Amino acid sequence: MFNLNDVRILLTGFEAWAGNKNPSGMIAKELDGKIISDAHVVGMVLPEDFYAIPRLARKLVAEVKPDAIISTGWDYTRAIKVEKVALNIMNSYFADKVVPDNYGNKPCDEPVIKKGPLALRSTFPADDIVKELKKRKIPAAISYHAGTHCCNTAMYSFLYQGVVSGFIHVPPLPEMIKDNDKTMPMPLQKQKRAIEIAIEVCAKHISSKKSA
Repeated sequence: MFNLNDVRILLTGFEAWAGNKNPSGMIAKELDGKIISDAHVVGMVLPEDFYAIPRLARKLVAEVKPDAIISTGWDYTRAIKVEKVALNIMNSYFADKVVPDNYGNKPCDEPVIKKGPLALRSTFPADDIVKELKKRKIPAAISYHAGTHCCNTAMYSFLYQGVVSGFIHVPPLPEMIKDNDKTMPMPLQKQKRAIEIAIEVCAKHISSKKSA
């Protein structure tokens, strides 16, 4: 049970997708139930399902009542990418190729939330997270475009709930890289440590707001 003064952080990742492992879901499972910097972590694995994500976001916020939400997913990135902007767009295209979600959904320029604003800005301390990750020698950068696939859908859906929230993209794991792939992988333990640091920063941010 939680006490009223506890900091609760909802950490979400995704299930495996497109024949690959998904480190974000693996980390969410590992950190579920942990206490990090006095923050109670509730880890949840989301389905790669465009249309289920907004409903799940509402449900999880109502049930968990988090003080902050850190959503995560993996991308072909060379560093931990802390996202700042979510678009009210669901689009299954990558360049000129249609890539459906795990359930065969292939939206094309559909809104995440009908009548929602075109874009929402992250409300967790993105700059502080990047600063702290770099301080701990973990490659990190701010990003202003979370794409239009399920990662963006999750980011927008949780931000729309009005809770302190944001999204982090992690790199692929070494075993996910093909021989001719120039992407820089990152071991799971290092990715996990990066998310733990992000939780620490968010917990400090929430605690300072509660004591103000």
